[in-house]
Amino acid sequence: MRARSLLHPRLGLRWKFPLLLGALLLFTVTVLSLLVLSGIRSNQQQQTEQLLLRQSDLMQLRIQQAYLSGERLSPLLFMQRRAAELAVDLGAASNMRVIVYDRNGELRGDSLPLARRSDVSAAMRYALQGQTAYITEGSNVLYLAPVYGADQLLGVIQLHLSIAEQQEFYHNMLMLCLWTGAAVLASSFLIGWLYIHRQTRDIHTLMTEARAIARGRYPDEQHALLKRSDELGELGDSITEMGGMIERSMNLLEQEKLQLQQAVTKLSALEQLQKAFIGNISHELKTPATSIQSYADLLGMYGDDPELVREASASISSEIRRLIELIEDSIRLSLLDKYDFELHPEQVQLNELIEDAAARTRGKATSAGIQLDVKLDQSVQLLADPKHLMHILLNLLDNAVKYNLPQHGWIVVESQLRDEIVQIRIRSSGPMIPADQQELVFEPYTTLSQNRSRTSSGTGLGLPLARRLAQRMEGNLYIASSDEHGNVFVLEMPLR
Repeated sequence: MRARSLLHPRLGLRWKFPLLLGALLLFTVTVLSLLVLSGIRSNQQQQTEQLLLRQSDLMQLRIQQAYLSGERLSPLLFMQRRAAELAVDLGAASNMRVIVYDRNGELRGDSLPLARRSDVSAAMRYALQGQTAYITEGSNVLYLAPVYGADQLLGVIQLHLSIAEQQEFYHNMLMLCLWTGAAVLASSFLIGWLYIHRQTRDIHTLMTEARAIARGRYPDEQHALLKRSDELGELGDSITEMGGMIERSMNLLEQEKLQLQQAVTKLSALEQLQKAFIGNISHELKTPATSIQSYADLLGMYGDDPELVREASASISSEIRRLIELIEDSIRLSLLDKYDFELHPEQVQLNELIEDAAARTRGKATSAGIQLDVKLDQSVQLLADPKHLMHILLNLLDNAVKYNLPQHGWIVVESQLRDEIVQIRIRSSGPMIPADQQELVFEPYTTLSQNRSRTSSGTGLGLPLARRLAQRMEGNLYIASSDEHGNVFVLEMPLR
């Protein structure tokens, strides 16, 4: 009875192992699919929130500018007069539906006045208390954010964003996971069944020989020896094969472990970059904000002093311009790091572009007592994005003006053509940049104020942004030399 149960099991290894393997693979595929789908959903939600936050910040800035630059009205009166116009302008600029409410929650402007309106009363209560809130309705997200002018609440803006494409992508990924999981499960079960069938056949051969010996049917010595030799050889081969399988499995596990360690290292590096970015931007924003607050306090105490009013107005205006410049450069730099924006290359007359950039900077240079000269080589045409190239040139010329001698300073702009590479060299007088710190000026938020005289404050983002724009156009930006004869910045661009 025992022998029959061993020879004819109801569910043998050839079925148990494939079923177990299939169950494990099903569990693994299910867990991985859930993790992937959860990651996709989380990423989509994060991108949506970031997009809405950026758009709302830009719209708030636009409304604040309109409120502060025009006639000083009360928040309610301002919204009554300008909300409808602002809603249409903001909707056209953002390609979204924009609804503007006053500080009492009353609707004052809608970029699509004939479209259906949703009930946002619950979210409105949060927005009127100075908090952002959003509601998901089917394939649309309604985002509400408060708008402030000076130190008081002006109202609330409501943005409408369609997430139909995200939902469709999520559904496609779900179906892909299901079909992939089914295919992997079926193929792995078939491969596992074929593999175990071969192994159980060898085990059955070993069991048959062992029972034959147990029943006393011993072969002759020579035959028994050969039979044993054959069986031991097969067993050795099986053990060797098993060892090879274990080794391959361990190698795969080591590779996966290395990949996980690399992923953890990258995540740690990204986390450090994020912390550094937050720390730097907080520090950079705090300085002008503190200055503005100090002058505002002085105006509150000595508002009848005309000289103080003029000085405070000029300083506040300067610090606000610096804040705007810092925010714009931070946005450009972070977006350039995160997204692959399309270039718009076209044939550019380089000499004309350089002359234009110099003309834009000459007034600032003249007012600072700096001589600006342009010495260009033969007329050159190159394929590049003119907006990016102009931004790089203006940034370099602006830096050459900022970091220059207080008296009798000079700037020379030159161009040369060398082996299908055009070099634009900007030489200027000014404090020397140490050789070991020349690469630091191309790092975000890096300033060398201890080693260089600064006639006006900067954000520390201009040169990093200029270099990355140059690299995007397959060019390069670097410092060729810095000594007692001046600094030389070189922009290299391919002609193609």
